[in-house]
Amino acid sequence: MNKTINSNLDERQEQALLKIEHNCCWLAFWGLLIALFVQHAAFGADLDRTIGELAVFMVLCVYMGVSCMREGIWDRRLRPDAKTNAAISCVAGLAVGVEMFLHVHGNFPDKIGGSVAAGVFVALMTGTLTFAILSLSAAAYRKRISELEAEPDDEE
Repeated sequence: MNKTINSNLDERQEQALLKIEHNCCWLAFWGLLIALFVQHAAFGADLDRTIGELAVFMVLCVYMGVSCMREGIWDRRLRPDAKTNAAISCVAGLAVGVEMFLHVHGNFPDKIGGSVAAGVFVALMTGTLTFAILSLSAAAYRKRISELEAEPDDEE
């Protein structure tokens, strides 16, 4: 499908604009994620205080995930394999576990054992769910790549 778009930009400017948009997208993604963690862990903000940021973050995540999957893109550097999925799942589990520990410990400072237990439980659950979701996504990605490779090119 060849679309003609009227643009006042030359090729260099178009590439520069794409890079700026790329950087802004990732700045928004990581900024929202950090803001959510800080608001929840450090300030004890409830869901009703962070629902706006969470909604924008989730829309951004879903859009990026679906768009990349549709185009057959996984990542520039990472491979969709079990080793990578496990590493990412461990990092996600650790981050959410620490955040939960800080949240529970902030509310109940004298219950260190309960805070640790909550953090460990949430870390294990998050890591397991993340690994399962990444594994399913990797399988869907491989299927999509097969479909894209089987499609004939639409060149005229």
